[in-house]
Amino acid sequence: MPIWTIAKYEIIRKLRTRYVLLIQFLMPLLLIFILGSALSGVFKVEDKVLNPVKVDIVQSDSGALREGFQSFIASSETLNHLQTHVISTREDAIQRLKEGESEFAVIIPSDFSAQVKAGKAAQWEMILGHDYMKNLTAQMVFRTYFDKVNQIQAIQIIARTSSLEPLKQVEDVSSQHAAASSSLVHVGQLAASNSNYTAMQYYAASILVMFLLYSGMITAFSLQNEKVNHTLSRLNGMPVHEYQILLGKIIGNMFLSIGQVAVIIGATKLFYGVDWGSQFLTLFLICLCMILASMSLAIVVMLLFKSDSMIAVIFQTGIMIMTFLSGGFTPLPDGVLKQVGSYTLNYWGMQSMFQLMLGSETTIIAHHVLILGCMAIGLSLIAFLVYRKGGYHE
Repeated sequence: MPIWTIAKYEIIRKLRTRYVLLIQFLMPLLLIFILGSALSGVFKVEDKVLNPVKVDIVQSDSGALREGFQSFIASSETLNHLQTHVISTREDAIQRLKEGESEFAVIIPSDFSAQVKAGKAAQWEMILGHDYMKNLTAQMVFRTYFDKVNQIQAIQIIARTSSLEPLKQVEDVSSQHAAASSSLVHVGQLAASNSNYTAMQYYAASILVMFLLYSGMITAFSLQNEKVNHTLSRLNGMPVHEYQILLGKIIGNMFLSIGQVAVIIGATKLFYGVDWGSQFLTLFLICLCMILASMSLAIVVMLLFKSDSMIAVIFQTGIMIMTFLSGGFTPLPDGVLKQVGSYTLNYWGMQSMFQLMLGSETTIIAHHVLILGCMAIGLSLIAFLVYRKGGYHE
């Protein structure tokens, strides 16, 4: 059949081109090694031992809440995290922080109990030390006390009572909540393995997805070169349908991309120790969806833009933006960028591979693969409509 003949010669011609071998096979392996080695420390997840924080307390409040607060800081749960020391003035607390004698300071105003009793906003002043983790620990411990005070204050406002008697019982809040709700909590793990992916795994998936999209750019160049070199008119003059020429070249490049997938996965597993999981058929399906999407983009961009320079700009800009938004260069924190990234091909390709690496449940993996497949099919339909309108000819 003409389609397979064209595909065969497309593969032979590409394999004879050095830059194709360099870009599609060697460059991804080099980038995975560099990024995976250089940023390995970013992906290490280790438990940290939190030593008790030295906290200075300036207690100016002599109201009804003073007794409850004393019980709170004397509780066993609080003592596991804080070492408190009462200071007379704010200036002394600041001086002790500067000299390193304390690591955190709390200033309780004299009208704290009165403000709470009146149902008004009441605040403490927290003076941070130099250690971020110790600051965070102290703030979270005191937050448990504030939460309980706010809860009881809200109840009293609704009940229209000014009694602060229940607030005197605020003590060891964390342990009370833990004891009360222990039967409602099930400790387990979401994945089959209790591990996180390494930097080498992360960038193996990220670079593989990115270079599968770059294979679409190379395909677009190949399709465009047939026009530039005026060989497409000769092919159109042969007893071959126009769609067979296009389909043959696309199939040839798809087989090259499948070979690229096999080389990258095999080399990273053999030489870098990357664990791709045990579901290789699903991994192949994910890569096939990415290849289909990449080839569809190649058709659309090639038919809409008539020069190699414009094709290169569109592809490179789009791939870089999608890789960045999906966290392909470095994991992104929660926020607007991460939400926008969830609409990109890279995101769903990477996340599908990550779920395989972590041994997640079948339903979770199927969810990611289904969305990626829908995106690939959608791009294929767009490519078909663009081809029907413009055709592949000079």
